[in-house]
Amino acid sequence: MPNGSFSWLTLAQAQTQLSQRLNDTSFSFWTQAELTYYIQQSLRQFNSLTWTFRQDFNYNSSSLWNSLGSLTGSPRLRTLTDNYIYGELEYLLLEPSNNTGTWTGTNQFSLSDLSQALQRRRDEMIQIGNLNQVLSSGIALTPNTIRTQLPDNVIDVERVRYIPVSGSPNTLYRDDTVANEWFNAPLYQLPSGTPQTFSLSSEPPLSFQVDIPPDSPGTYEAVVLQSGEPFNPPTSTLIGIPDDFAWVLEFGALADLLGQEEESTDRERSAYCLKRYQDGLQLMLKTPWIELGRVNNQAVSIDSIVSADRYDPEWDSNPTGFGPVIVTGGIDFFAAPVNSNVGITCLGNAPVPSVGTDYIQCSRSDMDIIYDLAQSRACFKMGGNSFKESLELEKRAIQACSAENSRLKSIGAYSDILDQRGNAQERDANRYNTRGEKG
Repeated sequence: MPNGSFSWLTLAQAQTQLSQRLNDTSFSFWTQAELTYYIQQSLRQFNSLTWTFRQDFNYNSSSLWNSLGSLTGSPRLRTLTDNYIYGELEYLLLEPSNNTGTWTGTNQFSLSDLSQALQRRRDEMIQIGNLNQVLSSGIALTPNTIRTQLPDNVIDVERVRYIPVSGSPNTLYRDDTVANEWFNAPLYQLPSGTPQTFSLSSEPPLSFQVDIPPDSPGTYEAVVLQSGEPFNPPTSTLIGIPDDFAWVLEFGALADLLGQEEESTDRERSAYCLKRYQDGLQLMLKTPWIELGRVNNQAVSIDSIVSADRYDPEWDSNPTGFGPVIVTGGIDFFAAPVNSNVGITCLGNAPVPSVGTDYIQCSRSDMDIIYDLAQSRACFKMGGNSFKESLELEKRAIQACSAENSRLKSIGAYSDILDQRGNAQERDANRYNTRGEKG
């Protein structure tokens, strides 16, 4: 739990109060295990809407590139698995839930249906949100060849460096073949030499192309966006996105599941889920996952990869001495000087209770928001008018979250600057002009 933990309401007490709102105090239609899901996911949704649980995180860096999604002790560790999501989806679809990645339900759905819908939407979220960047080293190149193939789990290429066997590395700037033809014709027509740019715009899928064929053996190093790990139930697999946006993934999967034909079809709820999924994608793109940075107790700037390459070329050729600055890529992916004490203020995961004696991490003034979100979520499986009437609760909760967000922003004179820092790479690289609007 973060510092300043709340200790006024336990999960068991919250379950009882939620069951009273649902008029099911015997837990017959909604079990305690089911209500635990709804309370947990409502806390995550609340945090994604209000950006409440900011936390400080310090670590001693031993590598240049890291992810807050996997760094030991990170407040943004990615912990949720597909089996966890199946468990809640089964409740929402009125199927028996066992949280083990096995199917004991009706013929309306199957575990394969859930797994495939979840995986499709998960990989779409990764692409739109830039959620799974990694450093791919040792990419084989063929001298005197301009095009390089990539494995099929690569979704996008953010940055490429040419690393010859002998000589200095050279970071390639992203360009396209038309620009090379128009503005760099003499250079572009060299038979071989040192590559200066790479392009993706006119190349086949799973490849990038350099302007000048490398004349020396070596490798490429690239910051790439990878698809998530394939789901293989009953084996439990990390879903591979930030925990607090699991509710968005669930709505995306439900939109597909309820849009299937025949017995599964519920067009009205499918359309509702798709809208919530699309709203969640837009929210995800605005989330301030990192706000402040420190290196050896000195406050430093937070810059994008694009900005660092532009104003401090080959900054990462000296991994211990650049900056000092923290260089951000996609959500949770960043670089900081090696062999340093690095401090980060970030938006941490919402603390969620798991057993009845755990305390709910929410202020007294905000708990009604959690109940509204959880009650609306619980009514989803009822369908029809009962569900539609519960949407007023969800609307009220979202409006309250907006008011709470405004209050938190008003606390600091430069809160708007803090909230923009984590999105620097997305702005500078301009991956989506429409900010990821997909359906």
